Amino acid sequence: MPARPDRLTVVLDIARQSEAEQIARAVEALRARLSEGRFFVACVGQFKRGKSSLLNALVGKAVLPVGVIPVTAIVTVLRYGDDVRACVHFASGEPKEISLPSVSEYVSEKENPENIKGVSAVEVFVPSDLLRDGMCLVDTPGLGSVFSGNTDVTREFIPQIDAALVVIGADPPLSGAELELVEQTSKQIDRLVFVMNKADRLTDEEREQGRAFAEEMLRRRLARTVGPIFEVSTRERVTQGPTRDWTKLETALRELARAGVEVIEQAEDRGVVRFASALQRHLDEQRDALVRPQEESAQRIERLRRSVADAERTLSELTYLFTSVQDNLARSFESERERFIEHALPEVTAQLRQRIATEPDTKDLGHRAMETAQVLAKDAVETWRASMIPVAEKLYAQAVRRFVDIANDFLRRVADPNDAALAALPESFEPNLGFRTKAHFFFTDLLTIASPNLATLLGFTRDRRIAAITKQATKYLDRLMTTNSSRAANDFSEQVLESRRRVQAELRDHLRAVVSSAEKAVSRAREHRALGEDVVRSELVKLDRLSALMASVGSPTSPVSELLR
Repeated sequence: MPARPDRLTVVLDIARQSEAEQIARAVEALRARLSEGRFFVACVGQFKRGKSSLLNALVGKAVLPVGVIPVTAIVTVLRYGDDVRACVHFASGEPKEISLPSVSEYVSEKENPENIKGVSAVEVFVPSDLLRDGMCLVDTPGLGSVFSGNTDVTREFIPQIDAALVVIGADPPLSGAELELVEQTSKQIDRLVFVMNKADRLTDEEREQGRAFAEEMLRRRLARTVGPIFEVSTRERVTQGPTRDWTKLETALRELARAGVEVIEQAEDRGVVRFASALQRHLDEQRDALVRPQEESAQRIERLRRSVADAERTLSELTYLFTSVQDNLARSFESERERFIEHALPEVTAQLRQRIATEPDTKDLGHRAMETAQVLAKDAVETWRASMIPVAEKLYAQAVRRFVDIANDFLRRVADPNDAALAALPESFEPNLGFRTKAHFFFTDLLTIASPNLATLLGFTRDRRIAAITKQATKYLDRLMTTNSSRAANDFSEQVLESRRRVQAELRDHLRAVVSSAEKAVSRAREHRALGEDVVRSELVKLDRLSALMASVGSPTSPVSELLR
């Protein structure tokens, strides 16, 4: 499939000549991908929507790890290959061939927590006809990870998305965080394919209501009509073959693959615009450092450093302000938990008693009763927790709004459009509505208290034995629901705390990057001045030429052949 790498070649040349190494590496990676005719279709959505299972079914092979808890923590690219194999890419640059069973060691949160192994991405090669023409399906961490920019790896990958497979659900329905995810995605790309997965778990009425609700919410948020929402079931696809809208979904993806040339051209256009903006700031910073008197540069660096110090003091003050907010949120989560226990525990207890009463009276009845208590408690707590996620995120968003308003006021005060470094700061700082970190909650079975004391039941009559087992099981159920719901509420509080910390860290990173860029430019200017005025003049001519060339890259009237001379 032909691509158009010429303009990116010009951008790469400018980046190298101006010693913008990080930008040059990013341009080179995009240019190589587009030259090979590959484009990225990212599978995005809230965790537990079944994204990894959906991708496995689309390529016809279980190559991605799946689980009942959120699994994917690293961007994983499925691309065409004659044989099934995998390769892990590290942030340090070197790739490593790995076996397919080893993929989970690098992409799962459990085996690579907080990406301690320094993985930038994992590629899995699959001989799938769907991928043959260059389309690459990308598995992403669940909502609150990819588009919230929790890691440098994630932030670097977001602009590379060329199309999106948006996986939503009806149970729970489309959340505010998911709507923001779609809105953010649509600002970058036009090609969105919507899928309602796990359709087999809902009644016809629930599916229809969920789809209609999603269509209306998406229409309002995007201010336009969205395409069809395909209702599919990965489980049915694996066990029965194509059902529901599965064939239509595959047809839509094949049409997207056939449009690959156009998708690649659009990807190049986006890349040129993105890199041109970053390079122009880089060039402006270098030129300003050369023409500005050294004393003024030193004063400017000091002013920038003071700005960072002021920002960090402001952030520290906000930390104390937010502490009381966090306490209020923690009390809100606890109130919701108490309400859940008050209403759910009697109902679940009744279910447990009924099931024990219908079980045959055998010697393992006590163990089976405990297992039933575990199943019922886990289902009740997980259902409540899932319903609380959008509530918790909404409360967090409301609480963090004051922090964001103060941060934005600070950005407005230090903004200077005539200063290349300060102009690189965002005009406003808007975190997404979801948490900035993943949940760490897991259901504990409290196994140390789960075994009934069968010895005490010897010699009991049948009724007394069943009554004793029921009493122990209901007590165990109470402990399970109380303990795990409390842990879930505490986990929400921890997400609030960590999310606030990451919002602060991102603002600090923005400001520190500005100072670092300015210091490097001044240091380079000092080196040129030390070599004499002729060297300074020559460097200024070079920077002006590169700036003019950078402006010409995006001009439709400038033939690329001339730019390459």
